[in-house]
Amino acid sequence: MEFAYYNPKNMQSLLDTLSSLQNYAVLAGGTDLLVKMKEKLLRPMPQAVVDINEIGDLKEIAEIDGYLWIGSAVSHTALTQSRLILEKAGVLAEAASQVGSPQIRNKGTVGGNICNASPAADTVPALLALNASVEISDQSGRRHVPLADVFKGPGKTCLLPGQFISRIKIRPVQRNEGAAFLKFGKRKALAIAMVNAAIWLKLADGVINDVRIAFGSVAPTPIRLYELEKWLVGKPAEKELFAQAGARAAQLIKPIDDIRCTANYRKRLAQVIVFRGLMSAWEQAEGRCRCE
Repeated sequence: MEFAYYNPKNMQSLLDTLSSLQNYAVLAGGTDLLVKMKEKLLRPMPQAVVDINEIGDLKEIAEIDGYLWIGSAVSHTALTQSRLILEKAGVLAEAASQVGSPQIRNKGTVGGNICNASPAADTVPALLALNASVEISDQSGRRHVPLADVFKGPGKTCLLPGQFISRIKIRPVQRNEGAAFLKFGKRKALAIAMVNAAIWLKLADGVINDVRIAFGSVAPTPIRLYELEKWLVGKPAEKELFAQAGARAAQLIKPIDDIRCTANYRKRLAQVIVFRGLMSAWEQAEGRCRCE
């Protein structure tokens, strides 16, 4: 296996390098890319690898104008250790802590988790629940795209040649809001999710003012259950309602049978996840209402 290797040191050098290449792969953590290259699973195989690990701008986490900005090369471990993420977007830290093993979390990146476009990616449902958008950069400048619009199918994104995700933008969880991430796998570590999901909930005087429910492993791409969200808004938050929401979620998703579990079992898991996730988010939101 032969390929050209590029190691840009700053954003402009990266932009120049990508614009000069046609068939290339971007290397961040490499936890998926290198395995696929070794097993010759990429079609076509890249003729060049562009290593972005020495670009400091892509590894920053910052709060700017009330939003959290996360560089695409931020590792999963960094997400679990960041004070900003833990305090203001704990659901994302929880999702990152469920990725692979410590070694994979140390190397794997949030941008890589997005660009790999796996239906089972762990950080993506949390980001969708936080209504994330991504900053896509190329030689013509930068534009922002809702994360939900990035995915075009298993392993496929909207990125064109010369483009890369530079940052992810999320709004911190506020007073009277709560969020939860849940995952079911065949084992406690190094498990690809049979089903994973994240839920964000906003209360107003005990009534659901807004809600976002995002799933992985139940469709060709990570998805939001917009129909269920609309049904929940305006209803008083209560245990019985959340049980009904779980049953509705099981009816709305269209999973498949695969090596990890059956479609019917995924539906049963989805029902449990929605109920537990809504309960957890509700408790957090109520706690913030009392404490702040």
